[in-house]
Amino acid sequence: AAQSDRVLYEELGKTTMGNPYALVTISAPENLARLERLVEINQRLADPLGLSDAEARRLVDEGKPFYFLYATIHSTEVSNGQAIINIVQRLATENTATVRQILNDSVVLLVPSQNPDGQQLVIDHFYKTKGTPFSTTYPDLYHKYVGHDDNRDWFMFTQKETRMNVELVQNVYKPVITHDMHQQGGNGSRIFVPPFTDPYDANIHPLLVMGHITTGQAMASALLANGQTGVEWGERYDMWTPARQYMVYHGQPRILTEIATGGSLAMSAVNTSDEPIGPQQSRSNFPVPYEKATWTLDDQVEYGVTAALAGMSHIARHSKEWLYNFYQVHRDWVNYNEGPYAFVVPADQRDPFAAFEMLEILKIGAVEIHRATAAFSAGGRQYGAGSWVIETAQPYGAFAKTMLERQVYPDLREFPGGPPKRPYDVTGHTLWMLMGVQVDAIASAFEAPLELIETVAPIPGRIMADPDAAASATARYVVGPESYGAFKLVAELQAGDVPIVRMTEEQRLVGRTLPPGAFVFPYTPATRAIVERAAQALGIPAHLVARPPAGPAEALKPRTKVGLFRGANNMPGGWMLWLLEQYGINHQVMTAQDFEGDLNALYDVILLPEGISRQRIVAGLNQQRNDPAEWGWAAGVGQAGWRKLGAFVRSGGTLLAIGSAVDTAQELLDLPIESTLPQAARQRGADETDSGAAPNPAQMLRETFTSPARLMQTLRDRVADPNSLFYGPGSLLQNEFDTTNPVAWGMPAEWPVFFEGDDAYRLRPGFGMQASIVARYPRENLLASGWLLGEEYLQDQANVISFRVGQGFVVTYGSQIDYRTQPRATFKLLFNAIFHGPSTPVTVGQR
Repeated sequence: AAQSDRVLYEELGKTTMGNPYALVTISAPENLARLERLVEINQRLADPLGLSDAEARRLVDEGKPFYFLYATIHSTEVSNGQAIINIVQRLATENTATVRQILNDSVVLLVPSQNPDGQQLVIDHFYKTKGTPFSTTYPDLYHKYVGHDDNRDWFMFTQKETRMNVELVQNVYKPVITHDMHQQGGNGSRIFVPPFTDPYDANIHPLLVMGHITTGQAMASALLANGQTGVEWGERYDMWTPARQYMVYHGQPRILTEIATGGSLAMSAVNTSDEPIGPQQSRSNFPVPYEKATWTLDDQVEYGVTAALAGMSHIARHSKEWLYNFYQVHRDWVNYNEGPYAFVVPADQRDPFAAFEMLEILKIGAVEIHRATAAFSAGGRQYGAGSWVIETAQPYGAFAKTMLERQVYPDLREFPGGPPKRPYDVTGHTLWMLMGVQVDAIASAFEAPLELIETVAPIPGRIMADPDAAASATARYVVGPESYGAFKLVAELQAGDVPIVRMTEEQRLVGRTLPPGAFVFPYTPATRAIVERAAQALGIPAHLVARPPAGPAEALKPRTKVGLFRGANNMPGGWMLWLLEQYGINHQVMTAQDFEGDLNALYDVILLPEGISRQRIVAGLNQQRNDPAEWGWAAGVGQAGWRKLGAFVRSGGTLLAIGSAVDTAQELLDLPIESTLPQAARQRGADETDSGAAPNPAQMLRETFTSPARLMQTLRDRVADPNSLFYGPGSLLQNEFDTTNPVAWGMPAEWPVFFEGDDAYRLRPGFGMQASIVARYPRENLLASGWLLGEEYLQDQANVISFRVGQGFVVTYGSQIDYRTQPRATFKLLFNAIFHGPSTPVTVGQR
């Protein structure tokens, strides 16, 4: 930028680990000189209410389309980071006809690294270990929290890098197209370009579908004309979930390029047999196979440069068409007249904090939200003043609709009657179900007194006080258990050493009845300040009473301490770390060294996320391949450590196991449960067997006939294709909750849970081990949103189960209640267990 009048550079902010997040803007000097005006034009075309087609044409004639390119969101995909350098160099220095047209007729926005932290971690580790006995591949998550899932954050907006991309680039500059550079495995095609395979979300405008086709084919043509073969399209990658693609709900095609990796990171791939790399049979969507036996970093970089410049050139050549299509997409959504007309969020919500967070997500996504200034009627129902209305007919109605409607994923099979065709990602993402918010879809138009809100803020929770309560020496605050946001309050109280009890029975207060699980704590100047902050920031209501409610209760252990067994490179553990930090839960990531001492002295609760198997605990990260001085924390704890983990529970500790870690807990403690699903339907990792050895046939035969259920399970697993029998690829499924169980305090009687390749269980005789079903699947109508095959295997089966094991407490969560921190409605199931396990039964007041 300092040496070129074609390039502007700015730092938009700092990343999670404090690195610069940069934006580079590239165009002809005369375009950069009027960049503000060009942005203003894009913003008007993106919000065309009251704009005639003729006026739009005049703006298009004056404007320039913006091409947004970013790379290296996945930090081990190193070639794209190198390609970016070459792309910028060529745009800044070349005077070819192609580059001049790109500069004159478009503006290129470029984020050189969408994950700078991971890029630093991966590359620094590569150079530090190169030439040593240690592996050059970074062995942990290449983002502090979410690793590879940083490209699954495009509708919850949890991470700093996502927020900067969306709020400071997408929502400001309004590009007409986004190009997301990735890399794929090394054994297939050399590069994937659009179009995508089915299914397409029906909320993606047809013009954007055509944009995928025309841009992808322009890239494919340029690559093949340049002798760069092995180009493929229309395979593997679909266009369903918004978790990967913010832009297609904001008027732009998402152009995904996936270049084949080589050897490890920057190393070349060489086929020692001299046979060409990759498939060799041509198809209509793979016309020319790759003909060489080597695949170098230079090959990868050059493919990336060719594809990017071809995409930019295509937009520049058809700049007016692209700008006008951008306008038409938004115009069509502003004029949308199909159902539903609107989504209404009633003001009276069970969890006001959840409603706030849901509306905040929509607002970040540029959705227009109105609030009712008086009561109104819609869809045959009355709504109070303060209710929110989200009309579908608006510029970003596509985002609002896809986030608020129930997903109906098509039943796609590999062949008629065959196994399901696997989606690229999850199939159900209905936001209000994830958040725990009541939302009503209204089919037809209605009249209501509405005002457009500019910002979203929690509605302050009401703090009710009994007469003279503040003057009483025994005054207590009482806070209901309905909101998952209440645990932010609990964590702050615990950090201040405030004693907290939870009432185990329903409490009737003046003007309010609270279900079991209400929090009770002393009224002091310090707690008053904490409660008032929570009321403002979280919308949490509270009641101040003159004396404690009477009845059975449990006293929370002061500063309850959680040990998170994250292991190395475990994404669910990374998400869990972020979650615990967000809620201020007293926690620590466990290390192998913890197992040298007394686990009960270190932790009250140990958390095993999805993916933590016995093998991960016992063997851990290979210390011969990874420097023990840096990675000793992730070493295996051996059989002695495994036994210590069991002793931790039996000696009074609490163990919480999520998803596949349920099997780990079952093996550790011989829990009296067995799976009800065809086991191969769960996509287990290779590291989830202890030895990798083939199963013992005699042992398998003995186990098969231990019960009728085991016999049926073996027949399902060995005789039939399990995925044809049962398949739940990331869907929202209805559950029934025992709200008297401390783990489910504050939950509604029924609500969907997120299910992604998970499991369900039945209890078997436990020989004295106390077990309680906290949540189970109903007997009918399980699917709430997404796709589910074989629901009969889940009907009336257990999901969440609590156990008393020795002096300890265990909860197993068959479904991932914390999946990517998206299903916030089920966070209470986790937080309740954290605080209940180490609690002590008490009696408050006189009954």
